Amino acid sequence: MKQLVLVGRLVFGAWMLANGINHFFFPLWSLPAGHEPLAIQLMAALTHSGLLGVAMAIQLVTGALILAGVLVPVALCVVMPTSTCALYWAVILDHQPLEAILAIAAFALNGFLMLAYLDYYRGALQRHALTFGESPVGRGSFSFLFVNPAGRTSRGQFVAALIPILIVVAFYAFLVRGLTAHWCLLMLLYPAVILHARRLHDMGHSAWLMLVPALLTLASFAIWLRLVSFGAPLDTDLPIAAAVVFIGFALWGCLGGGEAETNRFGAPVAA
Repeated sequence: MKQLVLVGRLVFGAWMLANGINHFFFPLWSLPAGHEPLAIQLMAALTHSGLLGVAMAIQLVTGALILAGVLVPVALCVVMPTSTCALYWAVILDHQPLEAILAIAAFALNGFLMLAYLDYYRGALQRHALTFGESPVGRGSFSFLFVNPAGRTSRGQFVAALIPILIVVAFYAFLVRGLTAHWCLLMLLYPAVILHARRLHDMGHSAWLMLVPALLTLASFAIWLRLVSFGAPLDTDLPIAAAVVFIGFALWGCLGGGEAETNRFGAPVAA
């Protein structure tokens, strides 16, 4: 098995490095332009936008690292998107047998080598992502605050977690335009609802109260995404009402008291 991995690494590393050298330094062969209309359009767009050069730079650097045996697991991860895009272009869009075989071979080699280095990725395959200093059951972990609706979040934890949510909302509301911003903001609804639901638990209230701002917000996004229309007055007033209600719940969570909590040792903790 070790010999097979070594052969695969040498072949794949040399292949990626050669692609990069061919593109930037010594053009020994021409890059395929495509035969089918969509393949031609995509390759032209990649070339004219400069994104093809980015992909080739990735292959150049990662190929050198793989051949040199330096940061091989990282290099394999970084180059995998280019292998995937090449596979899609050759097999799905262009339908040329030789190009498809080469793309499949490159993708298979990339995947095989990543499986061979699987032990190096085990930390990245954990179910719950933790930031520096967190523990799997830590009260400041992402899962604790934004994923699991069961349990309670104290006022201090709520305020600290609400600030990043507001920063991200402001980013999409003021710096990102169009439907992209609306869809991204919609994705933030779930963690925001979970955070408020846990805070309501701590204040001694039912989390079902969050249905009111959640439904109003969903209706507002349906209007913004042009999925429904309730008429001119409601299309304007409903998003305003949703914002006011959600802000009210956020202020309630920041100002409201909490029930007595205990830490993992059973000692009382201030809300």
